[in-house]
Amino acid sequence: MKTIALLFESTGEYGREFLKGVAQYARERRDWRLRLHPLTSSDDGNPIAGCDGIISRAAEAATMRWLKASGLPLVDAFCQDPDAGVIGVDSDHDAIATMAAEYFLNHKFTNFAYCGYRGTRYSDMLAAAFARTLAKAGHKCLEYRTVELPTDAMILDDKARRPRSPHRLAEWIAKLPPRTALFCANDLRAYHVLDICQEIGREVPSDIAIMGVDNDTVLCSCASVPLSSIDPNALGVGYAAAQALDDLFEKRTKRKKAPPVNYVKPGELIVRESTQTYPLAPPWLEKVLVYVDVNMTRPLSARDLLKVAGVSHTALQKMFTRRVGMSPNRYILTVKMREAQRLLTSYKKMRISEIAQRTGFTDQKYFCRTYHGYFGHAPSRGK
Repeated sequence: MKTIALLFESTGEYGREFLKGVAQYARERRDWRLRLHPLTSSDDGNPIAGCDGIISRAAEAATMRWLKASGLPLVDAFCQDPDAGVIGVDSDHDAIATMAAEYFLNHKFTNFAYCGYRGTRYSDMLAAAFARTLAKAGHKCLEYRTVELPTDAMILDDKARRPRSPHRLAEWIAKLPPRTALFCANDLRAYHVLDICQEIGREVPSDIAIMGVDNDTVLCSCASVPLSSIDPNALGVGYAAAQALDDLFEKRTKRKKAPPVNYVKPGELIVRESTQTYPLAPPWLEKVLVYVDVNMTRPLSARDLLKVAGVSHTALQKMFTRRVGMSPNRYILTVKMREAQRLLTSYKKMRISEIAQRTGFTDQKYFCRTYHGYFGHAPSRGK
């Protein structure tokens, strides 16, 4: 049996899902014993004594130096300061930020902002990738630039508390232009932003649309406006971290030649009320576009949109052509086909029949014909 020290927080959804991933790998191995230690606990003496390997989410350089000096096989799951001598495993922050930017761009936003923890590596990576994706589409991104370096205590105490500088954050939010799409480094930060928006009178989502990362279901669902969030696939990251540690045990990974960080593909973007908006006039058009998103799993037609809009067929057609750039029926088809393509690309094991159902097609063959007509190839080619 090998004893694995897990220096990790378990108060937030990310930490719990990560540990589930490690535990899944340990069950498959059958010769691992897991020992969980809070990052900042001083009650247990030396948390790595008698252990054979370490998986840590320590944020502070001093903690990582101490762990490295132990000489034990070590996997770094926070990656604040990637070290060529330590294997790192983390979520693919570039992919997460790109997903957020593309969502907001598809929702016709033209004002964008990012709020994170400047000086914390994962947050800075999200900020850079978010701004880079927007720049390719011709847009700029405002950033909350107050430096907040990570500490092990901050990572451990991952609760819905007040931010460190609420007045400074409130001043920044107050200056954002109307109808801003605001991407946050994690759900806790999104929770902070939502709380302050309501204090200073900025409506969510009609004025500020907010998206976080982690899909902390308790935090997102209990927010006064349920928060949209991206699942970083913490379970997959935990599994990959355990696998990397096992590779070190078996000497399959040469530390000096291994990449500093192995990035794991994220999961889905979970849309909730905090981003269910389109910055378009008139108000009935925004209402119609949100209706299409919410009713993705149903068969839809222009007739359904007419009932929601409460305008004439001619007014609907003209406004869609002018503001959206296509007819109502073409828009419905485009939204459904984009979602189908995303599911095919992101979930290799998802059946075609399930993708058809999730995009509102009751007949799989009709879905395949429609997909082929739209993209020029069968949906199986995307798998």
